[in-house]
Amino acid sequence: MTKLDKSIISKMNLDRLELGKYLRELRNSKGETLHQVSKGTDIDSPLLSKIERSERLPTSEQIKRLARYYKISEEKLKIQHVAEKILKDYGANEITFNAVKLVNEQLINYNKKNKN
Repeated sequence: MTKLDKSIISKMNLDRLELGKYLRELRNSKGETLHQVSKGTDIDSPLLSKIERSERLPTSEQIKRLARYYKISEEKLKIQHVAEKILKDYGANEITFNAVKLVNEQLINYNKKNKN
């Protein structure tokens, strides 16, 4: 396998993909406890804690509840979720990078076909 250009990895800004960290920052910025968010989202506190520590990824339904609770874009959370899932499942390496490039190319072709 050839070496992945290190500048590509640094441009990925992996910290930005930490959905749990982002959700914890949202909660802290509102000055709320896990218990308060739990009541407002109907997601139990221990699970929220695991999500914030990036030990678990939220389900689609939990993403919807969290987005509604924090009044943020559900789409943004879903994008972060998918990106983090890819990296957690496959790692930040050349294969993952090339797979994401291929998906991007396929999406472009798909969109071109559907416009015609």
